[in-house]
Amino acid sequence: MSGTELAAHLPLLGGVLYLPACQSSRSNRELAPGWLVARADLAPLLQTEELRASSMIGADGPREWIDCLDAGGAFCARLHLLPDTDYLAWDALLACGTPLPAAPVCPGEVACKAAIAELLCFRSTRLASLKVLDTLPLGRLSPLGRGIARDVARAAAVDLAPGSGA
Repeated sequence: MSGTELAAHLPLLGGVLYLPACQSSRSNRELAPGWLVARADLAPLLQTEELRASSMIGADGPREWIDCLDAGGAFCARLHLLPDTDYLAWDALLACGTPLPAAPVCPGEVACKAAIAELLCFRSTRLASLKVLDTLPLGRLSPLGRGIARDVARAAAVDLAPGSGA
């Protein structure tokens, strides 16, 4: 799935936990034609060429996330499903991609070298003939969602952004 296809679906998800790649591990490719980002840490989403959906069972139940990879297979960003995320939109996003042959993935195969973890909602707007990928702060979040976000941030060895409500 291309970054522009991904960006078009992100606003439908509602609240997610977003972990963008560290600046040092991001490629400096230009953005997709016709798109701008309101924040530099959203650029990796538009550089996405492949999504890798993963899940695990934790102490508090199942966890799902999507790793966004660039054309070279390098980590761009990670999106974590939360109890507050729109599950139908999450499933629809994954259904839009072209499935690749299943290959065994070892834990940690895609290193999540994230800069920060942030609870947010995506939005896209138009500016003249350009589409702009932006975010909104996440409003209310369930206690379970806050706990999952805190645990994921800790496991990724990053801070949960101030104002993320956890």
